[in-house]
Amino acid sequence: MSTYKCRASTELISRDAFPSNCCAVFNRGGGLGPSKVCVVPAAGNSSIDDTPAVLKAFDQCGHGGKILFQNTTYHINSVMNTTGLENCEIDLRGTLLWSTNVSYWLNHSLPVGYQNQSTAWVFGGKNIRFDGHGYGTLNGNGQTWYDACGSVSNYPGRPHAMTVAETSNSEFTGLRFVQSQMWTLSIIHSQNTVFDHIYVNSTSTHSSSRNTDGADTIYSSHITFRNWEVDNGDDSISLKANSTDILIEDCLFHRGLGIALGSIGQYKDVYETIQRVQARNITFSGTLHAVYFKTWTGEQVNYPPNGGGGGLGYASDMIFQDLKATALRGPAIAISQCTTFSGAAGNCTSSKFQLRDLTFRDLTGTTTSHDVASLQCSGVKPCENISITGVDLAVSSNGTLADEYLCGNVEGTRGFKCTGDVCVGGSATGGC
Repeated sequence: MSTYKCRASTELISRDAFPSNCCAVFNRGGGLGPSKVCVVPAAGNSSIDDTPAVLKAFDQCGHGGKILFQNTTYHINSVMNTTGLENCEIDLRGTLLWSTNVSYWLNHSLPVGYQNQSTAWVFGGKNIRFDGHGYGTLNGNGQTWYDACGSVSNYPGRPHAMTVAETSNSEFTGLRFVQSQMWTLSIIHSQNTVFDHIYVNSTSTHSSSRNTDGADTIYSSHITFRNWEVDNGDDSISLKANSTDILIEDCLFHRGLGIALGSIGQYKDVYETIQRVQARNITFSGTLHAVYFKTWTGEQVNYPPNGGGGGLGYASDMIFQDLKATALRGPAIAISQCTTFSGAAGNCTSSKFQLRDLTFRDLTGTTTSHDVASLQCSGVKPCENISITGVDLAVSSNGTLADEYLCGNVEGTRGFKCTGDVCVGGSATGGC
């Protein structure tokens, strides 16, 4: 049995016998594992903020050490910034429970660095392993937020559960996110990082759980999402500005909107891309789409997060394969280049952001729609080189095959023929 010396005592004790109220730093000798282990104490009372103890542990063990959360509940009542970490491990065996003080969070949430979004926790560094063992949980107490914000999009100050920023060569595994306040994970300015065996459930008992994306990538590359299960009220996983070399595989998505590319093209005259995306072996259960694209119109109306437009760039070189669907609520594949300021009518064919070189193959299962695809593309920058093959989607109401491909401003189709004109409307998720 390994023994450690608590800083508050000269007595050597076993790790299992370590008191939770002791100063939580072990110095480990022998060259095995991290040199320091910080056990985070929990006050065990919702009125006592455990955030200072968490921040202290990261400060003491965030470089070459290990931060250990015990199998108990930690009350997180204030914002956290744990960036600049290096060569460390985070071992989450309990639950981090965020407070329901809406006024505090609206006034203190930390900037993400994109779309005027904000977050409850900024986390980042290099060579990190964050392990939840399949049960370590981040609970955002989201029902409070769903009731407070309702269907208002991007409510100012409403925080993301966690932002992974400027992170590289790291792995997050076995984590559970429940009732996230808004987006669950925003991943920004990060590279070569894997998110594996992640569970997300941000569903509401009676209010809209809009804006509860499972994950969003921004200015990031070589990001892998593997073995995710997401049940939410918005994008399952969304790839936004300058997301490149992204892999999504072996995932199950429930009830939300499906895999989203965008929104993008929101910043006037700013050039952005989404490139080299692969998604494979994905199951969709009751989602609106399997995959959908959303760009802002070519005219700027108001400002982010709920306004914008006029952006430049392209999304290209994407392969979506082995997609299995049950009871899709809309077209399996959708493109809408019609996003604009809430409540404003926009020119849906004016976007200067182009979609091209998109491949969809082996799409099977059931749907409530007769439309396999609804492709509403820009007249200024038409969609190019879209391939859809291996489709076997049955319409659940009558068992017939879904066989409609609605197109607007699409050039170069492979594997399918356009069967009708797309309905042009203001919906950011396609259709009218």
